[in-house]
Amino acid sequence: MRRRDLVEQALRQADLGAELTVLMQPLVDVVRNRVVAFEALARWYSPNLGAVPPSEFIAVAEAADLMQPITEVLLAKALAPVRDWPEEIGLSFNLSARDLVSPNLVGRTARIIAESGVAPSRVTFEVTETALIGDFGQAKASLDGLKLVGCRIALDDFGTGFSSLSYVHRLPLDRLKIDRSFTSELETVPVCRDIVGTVVLMSRNLGLACVAEGVESAGQAAVLRALGCETMQGYHFHAPMRIERVPAFLERFAAAASLPETPRAA
Repeated sequence: MRRRDLVEQALRQADLGAELTVLMQPLVDVVRNRVVAFEALARWYSPNLGAVPPSEFIAVAEAADLMQPITEVLLAKALAPVRDWPEEIGLSFNLSARDLVSPNLVGRTARIIAESGVAPSRVTFEVTETALIGDFGQAKASLDGLKLVGCRIALDDFGTGFSSLSYVHRLPLDRLKIDRSFTSELETVPVCRDIVGTVVLMSRNLGLACVAEGVESAGQAAVLRALGCETMQGYHFHAPMRIERVPAFLERFAAAASLPETPRAA
């Protein structure tokens, strides 16, 4: 409790624009060998507490009703470099439970996107199933509004909630993200392979994109590819990086993708 109080006090006193940063992790289309998007990952370095992980400060901010300014600062920071990226590369941005139930979310978000100069169609908002539970009606209204603005919607950590199929049916989704808990055991637990294969097939039948999170090895990537998953994210492709390193990463990735494959020995 003392720790939560310290984090909340530091958040209330924080210079959010100076203390919050965004890291980017690529989403890779392994079939076409290209980067399709980057997910923005929040980081906070407090002068008093040092580095505070997002799993901690986001939970505190939600409980203390401090999410609105944090989300606005992070979204503006995440959008700023997108204008200089190739147009085919999008941005994924996470919304919290508190964001989703805010009645003015759509208006605030549309304003920030418009000011950034980035086309709304390049922005995907990711939501988790647990974030939808509190007030599903308001959350759905927020997502419907973002969809009308032109943004895309992804259901994150798919398969870990209580009503996955219900949410897929009722929400304006464009993408499902398979939770890393399934990816991590793909090579050792047959039922994980079966579940992932089923989700990939369901996504294809519903016309949804499908992304596997937490891919950390070539073996996992190979199994996912065999199951029909085309887009992946994880340390196997790259760790989260600072925004200023994205252009160099894209250059290296494009150069590597253009190299001819090494012939296999007979």
